[in-house]
Amino acid sequence: MLFSCLTLSIATGGFAQTKIHKSTAEGRAYYIDCSAPPNGTGISPASPLNSLDALRSLVPVPGDVISFRRGTQCHGLLAPQGSGSAQAPIRLTAYGEGPRPRIIAPAASEESLRLFNQEYWDVDSLDFSGGSTYGIFISGDKGILHHVHLKNLTVHDVLGGEMKSKDNGLVLITPGSVDQHFDDVLVDGVTAWNTQEWMGIMIGGGKFGFPPESTWSTNVVIRNSMVHDVQGDGIVLFRGRGGKIESSVAWNTGMQITETTGTPNAIWTWMCDDCAVSQNEAFLTDSPGVDGGAFDIDYGNTKNSVIDNYGHDTQGYCIAVFGAGFVTRESTVHGNVCVNNGRSPRMANYQGAIFLYTWNGGSIDGLTVENNTVYWGPYEKAPALLNNAQIMAGTTVFRNNKIYSTSPWLVKSSSALAFAQNKYTYFGAGKAEWQWGARTFSGLPQIQQATQQEDGSTFDQQPLSQWSNVFRAASARSNADEVFSRKYINVAGQPFTISRTGKNWRLYCEVPVSFDEQGLIDDDALKQIVFLKSLDQQYRARGLKVVLLLVPENSQEIRSAVMRNAISDLDLNGIPVAFSKAGGEQSILVSPQGEVVQQWKGFAGPAALGLAARAWIGEPAYSQMGVNGNE
Repeated sequence: MLFSCLTLSIATGGFAQTKIHKSTAEGRAYYIDCSAPPNGTGISPASPLNSLDALRSLVPVPGDVISFRRGTQCHGLLAPQGSGSAQAPIRLTAYGEGPRPRIIAPAASEESLRLFNQEYWDVDSLDFSGGSTYGIFISGDKGILHHVHLKNLTVHDVLGGEMKSKDNGLVLITPGSVDQHFDDVLVDGVTAWNTQEWMGIMIGGGKFGFPPESTWSTNVVIRNSMVHDVQGDGIVLFRGRGGKIESSVAWNTGMQITETTGTPNAIWTWMCDDCAVSQNEAFLTDSPGVDGGAFDIDYGNTKNSVIDNYGHDTQGYCIAVFGAGFVTRESTVHGNVCVNNGRSPRMANYQGAIFLYTWNGGSIDGLTVENNTVYWGPYEKAPALLNNAQIMAGTTVFRNNKIYSTSPWLVKSSSALAFAQNKYTYFGAGKAEWQWGARTFSGLPQIQQATQQEDGSTFDQQPLSQWSNVFRAASARSNADEVFSRKYINVAGQPFTISRTGKNWRLYCEVPVSFDEQGLIDDDALKQIVFLKSLDQQYRARGLKVVLLLVPENSQEIRSAVMRNAISDLDLNGIPVAFSKAGGEQSILVSPQGEVVQQWKGFAGPAALGLAARAWIGEPAYSQMGVNGNE
């Protein structure tokens, strides 16, 4: 990890303030404190503006910074004017110390933050809630709008309106006409939850049919973000080129009771060219119809990939690749881990864990499904891989995958899909089955001899009683004496002891941390912390105690207001935090008896953490998420 830590706190009028001018053209600073008396000038923290109405009278120019005081609330619609420039964006941010400033929209307002036909904006460190249709709505109706960056935000409780389309929800950056699109969009460290509308986070959208690729948005990234409790989709990229969804988590998606709008998934892409979905986690996904899956490469996509994700405990599939009306080309599904998908018997039978499907004349041309691991335990006999797609012959392969299944029906596929070097393990009695083309085969040797498929593949059969141990084989014992020998202090500067023994399982995670030029935590640290938070909520009631051990490059930052604000903004929900002057990036899982049963050097991804927790602690306690189950 590269560090570029800066001294980011200055004393101004009794406030700890983030350094705010980093552009090449310095702008003006405006301060807003909605708890302050009226008639402030807004040009200093000692004389702030005190309402959103006062802010609307300003016309910011490139390089301006508009800061809301931490720990305060402003009621109304935040709809600032103006645009920045490529050299000097306008920034909306926070000053002072404490929780994020809150912008609370009334039910009569469609959204809490609105930017329309505006560009070169950085928005960070704020909390948005309320509104009838959107939380954050950024759009336009002409030309290319550049550089919209949303970082370190919370967006929630959009509950006031009737759901009329998919283009409503918590965070929407969406064209307002076929003649408008975006370039350089970043959604980073945004947590969005609780809406009666469809969408969690969307870049793209709009009801414009199928416009040419020249009108699609470019260079769009969603990362280090979390979405939950939405009626429809979690995180999506529509009509984009060079897009990424990475290091993010979605759960409790597809919560609509009766289908009126569509059939949702957690994290997916549509009409995307060269888009990647990587190192994400999705679970507790549902749908009022079909889908209800974790990840999918939808129709109209070219050169899309789903890589190193963790999809578990879904009503529908883990991963799907679709074609409808178009050819879905050059897709890759690689290195993903799928656990307990198809919790709905209906959707398990219809979709499986990995689902290939086409309709309306669509097809798939060029698909590699490789190095994935599927733990498939449906409630009835259903195949782990289900291929009902029209596939261009000779272009699609399923190879080097591992399938562990309690269902004897392992594969259902047309003969256009090639199979090689897979590892199948069936836990149960009777013969395992493969359906390839119009024929059904009992046992791997039969399909190998009759079809020339599954060259190099292996099969093993175990008693069903061994299924409970299937995750234990994926874990490994280790030791980590240096973690226990280091000296740590807590946020108050007092000694913090790392103990080998205790009544709980413990996950100690050392995370190097630095700050960017805006005083926000670096992406490498956020990437790890997102998945620690996800694991903590799933396993706290099972007795797992997650402890975050931060290692700043500059030890003086430990006691700074910038660090205190950063810890507050992480919304750790009681996860203990300590600091060390030394250490690297590593995590260790310690048993109540003090044994280090698992160690990760470097980044510990969602699948690695999730499989280790299942191996040693058991299934997640979803009904207890948000409950403090351990001290």
